[in-house]
Amino acid sequence: MKKYTLLALFASFSLTMHAQTAEEYYQNAMSYKQKDNYTETWRQLSKALQADPQNAVYKAEMAITQYVRKTFFEAIPLYEEMLAKEPTNLTYLARLAEMYSMSPKKLKGVEYAEQAMKLKPTDGQINKMLARTFMEVKHFPKAIKLYQVAENALPNDMDIPFKIATCYAQLSNYGDAMKYYEKAIVLDPENPTKLFEAANSCYDANYYKRANELYQLSEDKGYYKSKVFYDNWALTFIEMKDYDKAIEYYIKAKEYAPYDKEINLSIAETYMKKGDFNKSRDVLDEMLELNPNDAHVIYTKGMTFYKAGNTSKAESFFNKAFELDPSLKSLRYTKNNF
Repeated sequence: MKKYTLLALFASFSLTMHAQTAEEYYQNAMSYKQKDNYTETWRQLSKALQADPQNAVYKAEMAITQYVRKTFFEAIPLYEEMLAKEPTNLTYLARLAEMYSMSPKKLKGVEYAEQAMKLKPTDGQINKMLARTFMEVKHFPKAIKLYQVAENALPNDMDIPFKIATCYAQLSNYGDAMKYYEKAIVLDPENPTKLFEAANSCYDANYYKRANELYQLSEDKGYYKSKVFYDNWALTFIEMKDYDKAIEYYIKAKEYAPYDKEINLSIAETYMKKGDFNKSRDVLDEMLELNPNDAHVIYTKGMTFYKAGNTSKAESFFNKAFELDPSLKSLRYTKNNF
């Protein structure tokens, strides 16, 4: 009786061991996929493929999963295997283009993108992937055209106008960049990064008042505070000749980098612009305590005397600066017309 029971238990255990078939692993994977748990999806698909290595459906799902997980070194060969069987599949071409463009083999991405474009895709997501490919390789004009095609198909996509704006900014076309940044923040008004980049573009396009409004909004929405953030914001006030406000924001920038040379020079130069030469020198003297032989700081201190009309005192500082750094002599004739 005991022997029979043991055999029955062994048989039951064996059935349990073999209960998880490839198809069952696959179904488990699809269940995790519906929950956006792609890590577990990948684990279950790996088991399914191990049990049935040639199953094309499992491979396709593994390719999708690794693409979503950005595990491109595993996704790429799977997509290339599938593309060999379906050479005009736009999704395969676009994803391969996008993945390669983010790898060291960027030109391979361009090759796949060109293949896809010959098929004249109209799908918004396909064009968005192709646009990203050209953006990654810094071919911004082609990226813009493809993003605009994608935008026509996906008018409510929150990402596309921001990407178009970024491409225009890279081309120094700040006017068009600003227009698309404005579109981006209409679609995604709570996004502080988009607000900050829109502010930068407005500044570059000489729309200083709007830039100031957008910097304020980005701060209100929680943009990461930093030296760069307040330094950029201060520049809008410089352009509007509101030097008190500029100093206020440079001082905020200084809180994040108290001994930063450029920020301190900006504060000193702004005091100079408003004619407060003593305060400018106070800032410069603090800097010279840290490095008494900083030629740029010494030269700037000379400028405080030059601007105040004390040319003989200015000359002594200029000469000392030129001895330390002869390249500063060019500023006599170009920057400050001394």
